[in-house]
Amino acid sequence: MKKTVILLAVLFLPALIYLYFAMGIPKVIRAPIFGPRHAVQVVDPKTGDQITDTVYHTIPAFRGMTTGGLVFSSTDRLDGRSYVAVFLDKDSIQSMLTILSDDIKMNHNSYGYARFVFFMVGDSLGNLPADALDVGHDLRLGADSAFTVFLTQQAFDTLRAQHYYVPDPKRTKDPWQTITDAVLIDRLGRIRGYYNIRYAADIKKMKEDVNHILFRDEAVQTLEESKVEQKRK
Repeated sequence: MKKTVILLAVLFLPALIYLYFAMGIPKVIRAPIFGPRHAVQVVDPKTGDQITDTVYHTIPAFRGMTTGGLVFSSTDRLDGRSYVAVFLDKDSIQSMLTILSDDIKMNHNSYGYARFVFFMVGDSLGNLPADALDVGHDLRLGADSAFTVFLTQQAFDTLRAQHYYVPDPKRTKDPWQTITDAVLIDRLGRIRGYYNIRYAADIKKMKEDVNHILFRDEAVQTLEESKVEQKRK
C-alpha cells in the first residue's frame, strides 16, 4: 500500500505542481493591469450593496484605414477581443519585426490565439500610402488575426502617447522600454503588458500572457457575466 501511494505521488506530483503554478495563486500575478486607475462606488450585482471598485485606464475606440482601402473600426473588429498593438515606423519595420517574424515561422501554432493591430502612418487624411504594406500578410498571420491600420500622423501620435503609453503617477518607472514596445490589450480595453519584440524572451512572455488573459481572466469574466445575467432572468 505504501509503495502504491509513493508511486502515485511520483506519477501525479509533477502534473499537480504544473497546474498549481499554471492556474493557481502564483499565476494571478501574470499580466498585471497597467495605466492610471481610480476608485468608484458601484452596486455589487450579487448583494445589491454599495462597494468600492477600481476603474482602470482603457483604450478608446478608434478608426482608420486598413489594407484593402476599407475603414477599420475598433468597435466592430475588436470589441470584446484581446489584441496586441504595435506602432510601426516605416523606416524601422525590418529591425522591429525580424525576431517576431522568425518566431512566427518556427512556432506558428503558438500564435493561434494571438491577434495583432499594426498601426502605421498614412497620408494627410489617414488613407493608405501608395506603397502601403500589409504587415499581417507579410508575417503570414491570418486575415482575422492581424490588421494593418493607417492613421494620420497626428492621430498616430495622439493614440500612442495619450492612450497606449500613459504614465502612471503611482509608478516610479514606466513599464515599457521604449515606445516601440508591443502593447497587450484585454477584452475590456485595459493594458496588460509591454514587450520589446526585438527580443525572443519578450516575445515568449507576450505569448504566455496572451494565453493567460484568454484562458484565465477572460474565462472568469465570462463566467461572472453569465451568472449575473442568469440572476437577472
